[in-house]
Amino acid sequence: MLLNVMFYLLFLLPQVGSFNSIFNYWQCLGIKSKIDFSKPYGCNVGDLPLIVWKNDKTNKLMTTINVCKHMGSKMDKGKIENGCLKCPYHGLEFSEKDTFGQTMEQDGKIFWAYNPIHKIPHKIPFFSNPLYVNNFLQIDMDCSLIDSAYNTMDIRHPEFVHNNLGFGSNLYPLNINSFKYKDRIGLKFDYLSNDLMRYINNVNHTNNFHMFVVPNFTWSKVSFNKKNLLISVNFLPLEKQKTRWFITITHDYNKDTNGQQILKILASTIISQDYVQLRNQYEENELKKAMILKHTFKDEEAIIMLKELLKNYKYPDIKDSHEIYKHNEACNFFGYKPTNL
Repeated sequence: MLLNVMFYLLFLLPQVGSFNSIFNYWQCLGIKSKIDFSKPYGCNVGDLPLIVWKNDKTNKLMTTINVCKHMGSKMDKGKIENGCLKCPYHGLEFSEKDTFGQTMEQDGKIFWAYNPIHKIPHKIPFFSNPLYVNNFLQIDMDCSLIDSAYNTMDIRHPEFVHNNLGFGSNLYPLNINSFKYKDRIGLKFDYLSNDLMRYINNVNHTNNFHMFVVPNFTWSKVSFNKKNLLISVNFLPLEKQKTRWFITITHDYNKDTNGQQILKILASTIISQDYVQLRNQYEENELKKAMILKHTFKDEEAIIMLKELLKNYKYPDIKDSHEIYKHNEACNFFGYKPTNL
């Protein structure tokens, strides 16, 4: 026992806190309405495999690493009995004491964080407002989280990527202003509508505000004639070049069934156009990191500021996953919660 204590003090404890900080930000794992909680739900945060289950006694959401600590089985096909997750290989049970990090529901989605920097995930504006309706989309983009982030704050690409069946216009945005905060970038501008948008919204221009919150959440608000349309996206890194977008469409007009479907189709069309371009992005490596934004167009201050805020982002690979596991083992050994170390 004494040797074990010395090992933890000399070798493991000094490494505590060295894991990738991305794990401490709330990660959206899925859309609640699309998850069958009668069985376990497997997902990844980068290379970290997680398994989520709902306690069938208390309805509490719980998460652990999706590797059985007995003989390494995945637990996607396990059973939920008496609040526990039972491994399908030998029946080892995982209870609340085996949970890894914190799991919660917000704005119709399921979130996880190891030791949350923020008490709750960032809220979607107007999501809970009874005058608004919400719909969800989900798509896996063949690009990095960094490329996903830049795309959301880029006011130039709509002219080229979305100018056919989308909102793109050949007319350059007006009244562009960028805002930098501690952990987020804001972008405000007026956009002159193309013919399609004029027909759908019966308006010549829109007032737009985009916000990106480091490292994985963004929302955009389009306003016209006292109406609002918000597109919010939670980004989940799945691979170095694959990012899952959990999209929420929130609006206070076209609220009947047909109107909601039209806006979902329009959003899906725009996202599919982004998909085509983003899969053409060069992979993340030192060459790309050295070259990107060496040239900038006018009015790209928001992207330049975003690059600075994201400079320390690192894809959570298997080494990072191992480090966070060791951190959790140290906490368990000493009987501490992560916040106490």
